[in-house]
Amino acid sequence: MPWIVFLILFLAFCKINYKEMKPHYWQAILLILQVIISFTLAYLGTGSENKLIKTLLIGCMVCVITPTAAAASVITVKLGGNTGAITTYIILGNIVASIAIPIVFSFVNPNIQGDLFEQFFTILKRVFPVIVLPLFLALFLKLFMKRVHDFIAANTKDLGFYLWATIICFLSCKTFSNISKSGCSAFELSAMAFAGLICTVVLYGIGKFVGNIQGQRISAGQGFGQKNMLFGIWVALCYLSPTDAIIPGTYILWQNLFNAYQMYIREKKISYWNSKGEKTYFE
Repeated sequence: MPWIVFLILFLAFCKINYKEMKPHYWQAILLILQVIISFTLAYLGTGSENKLIKTLLIGCMVCVITPTAAAASVITVKLGGNTGAITTYIILGNIVASIAIPIVFSFVNPNIQGDLFEQFFTILKRVFPVIVLPLFLALFLKLFMKRVHDFIAANTKDLGFYLWATIICFLSCKTFSNISKSGCSAFELSAMAFAGLICTVVLYGIGKFVGNIQGQRISAGQGFGQKNMLFGIWVALCYLSPTDAIIPGTYILWQNLFNAYQMYIREKKISYWNSKGEKTYFE
């Protein structure tokens, strides 16, 4: 799984136009909120004595702290968002997550050997290569091996999608396997699925609300809501428990359903604008 996630991110970063990147206030606000909410959920989860509540809080924490999916740029463009803004947020989000995840997970999982400092580096050495090195490798090729970079960008147009679809199948199987082995009741599983739905609505909602500050509601909503949950589930399985990976597994379903709904609404609006002779909205 980590090798496939690495490859998906590398292919996505090779297609980025870095000239369009520009920092915005909403990006800093959302990154700060992401860290604060993650630490809050982790603190409440570790302090809870109720097993179900603890699972719900930790599962939601995984959803929040997971960085933005590289595919968010594709969906954002289809919805009329700003390419440069979402690209900048994806890169910043991956860098922040590579630092925040080891801290939060070493706090949540005391079973990792060593003190807090050693636990941090134990997780960092597995997380950092997967989500940050793809960016560095893509930048290196663009600066020093441009022909190789351009060849990869031009000839791997759909490869990332097929890799994503393949790993989604494996993760779906893994999610159902985790459900079958969890020993959870129907009520508990329903609560986890509902928690995944609430996470989806809240994260997209916060992103869109903050994005209104600079008129980039679409870009901010996708940046804060569309998560690289393939990576999130992998980290949860490595350092938490299979049960804690169930909520992130349901997040994939809710996230894709919401994106499909948004694209449906977007197509209806475009048809309406065209019929009225109005200009199509883009951020």
